[in-house]
Amino acid sequence: MEGGRWIVSLSGRHGDPPPGDLEGFIAFARTLRKPTIYEAIKTAKPLGDIVRYNFPASVWRHFDRLDRFPGGLIPLGDSVCRFNPVFGQGMSVAAIEAVTLGRLLGSRAARSDPLDGLAAEYLAGTQQCLEAPWATAISDFVYPQTRGETAGGFRKAAAIRGCAGPTGGLGRRGPQAPFEVSNLLKPHSALREPERTG
Repeated sequence: MEGGRWIVSLSGRHGDPPPGDLEGFIAFARTLRKPTIYEAIKTAKPLGDIVRYNFPASVWRHFDRLDRFPGGLIPLGDSVCRFNPVFGQGMSVAAIEAVTLGRLLGSRAARSDPLDGLAAEYLAGTQQCLEAPWATAISDFVYPQTRGETAGGFRKAAAIRGCAGPTGGLGRRGPQAPFEVSNLLKPHSALREPERTG
């Protein structure tokens, strides 16, 4: 961050939360497979207290499937789709939704009633931008304790991520594509595209 500062986030799942005190937090970092984070923070000077939060569930509300949606309302951000914050996608998705809404409002400005049908068009238009972050969020299902319904493509997505290493079978773009998709640099469909050469 600015000023030569760092922010460190640690997470745990299913009864393995990081401690809320500095000593415990650093000790928790030491239990990670790689010592990189522990080595970086073990002698660092904290600028504030450790802050903890619990996240109960990822939720995608399919307002686009409603026969009618109340006029004058536009859902954005977590009110539509709430992601596990560990994946760092919530603010980016809200920004993408806001850009989609802005584009639609601009294209409707000359209409006599620019808000008529706006919600339905907006909700339909945001579905594709939710696909990639949701595919990342449901990776919580790799833990057998996670409850809920998995999407139809979960097993396939997990298999793609599983083989997306240096020796994976996805070619040169394999290791990169899943990271580009999960960081919202490319659409989810990029995982289905054939490798391009030359």
